[in-house]
Amino acid sequence: MFKKIITVTTLALALFSGPVLAEWKPNGSITMMTMFPPGGGGAAMAEILKTAPADGMTIGFAVSETFSFAPAMNPKIGYTANDFSFIGAVANTKVGWVAAGDSPYNSLEDLVAAAKDGAEIEVGVFSPRANAAVRAIGKHFGVEFIPVPIKSGNEGINNILNGHLDTTLVGGPQAPHVRKGALKVLASLEAERLIVGKNALTLIESGAPVATFRVKWTLAAPAGMPEDILKAWTAALESSMTNETLRAFITEKMSLKMNFTPGDLLKDEIVKGRGASEALIGFLR
Repeated sequence: MFKKIITVTTLALALFSGPVLAEWKPNGSITMMTMFPPGGGGAAMAEILKTAPADGMTIGFAVSETFSFAPAMNPKIGYTANDFSFIGAVANTKVGWVAAGDSPYNSLEDLVAAAKDGAEIEVGVFSPRANAAVRAIGKHFGVEFIPVPIKSGNEGINNILNGHLDTTLVGGPQAPHVRKGALKVLASLEAERLIVGKNALTLIESGAPVATFRVKWTLAAPAGMPEDILKAWTAALESSMTNETLRAFITEKMSLKMNFTPGDLLKDEIVKGRGASEALIGFLR
C-alpha cells in the first residue's frame, strides 16, 4: 500500500511543471509524509506534520479520520484540525462489512440474528474508528460483536479467505473479490450503497445510523501555509483528477470512489466529523 500512495502523490507532483502553477513552484525536493504502514501511524504522522515549516515543501497524506476521529478519541493527542492547512481530498472510502462468498450470513440482519442466538461473530477492524463502529452497531442492536484488530483491509480479506475470520470491515480492496464471488458485502458503512455489492443495505437503511464513515483520502500541510502556495497545491491536486492514469489507479487498483473535495470544504467536513466522532464515542460510554 505504501507504494500505491507514493504513486498517487508522484502523479500529483508531476503537475508542478504545468502553467497552472506559475505563481509558485517547489524549489527543491518535497517531503511527502504518509500514515503507513497500514493499520496505524496517522496520528504520529500528523503530530510531526504539525511542527514542519508551512512553506509547501512538507505535505501529509492520510485519511480524514486522522484529523477528526483521532483527536476526538484522545483529546490529549496534541493536535486539532486547526493545526493544518487542508489542500483537498482525492477519493472517498468504500467501507463495507464483508464475509466469505459461501458464508451463511447475507446481511447485517443475519449477523444480528446469529449473535442474538449466541453465535460469536468476529469482525476484523483496521483502525480505532472501525473498532468503535463495530462496537456501536452491536450496542445499537443489543448484541456484542467481537472486534479483531488487523493491520489493513487486505489483511482482513486474507483472514476471511483463509478461514481465520468470520467477517471484516474493509475500505475498498474488497471490490475485485466481490466481483469474483469470493466475498460478499453484508452492509455498507458509507452514506450510500457501495458500487460493488450494491444490494447490501447501508447502516441507515438497516436502522442503525450510528457509525457511517464518510472518510476521505486527504492532503494536508502545516497551518499557516501562505495563500499563494496553498492555491498552487490545490490547483495541482484538482487538475490531477483529469489524469487518466491516476483515475484508473484510484478507481481500479485502489477500488475507491474518485472525488475531489477542496480544502475549505474539507476542513468544514472534518470539523463536523469530529462532532460526529464525539457523539459516537459518547454513545459507547
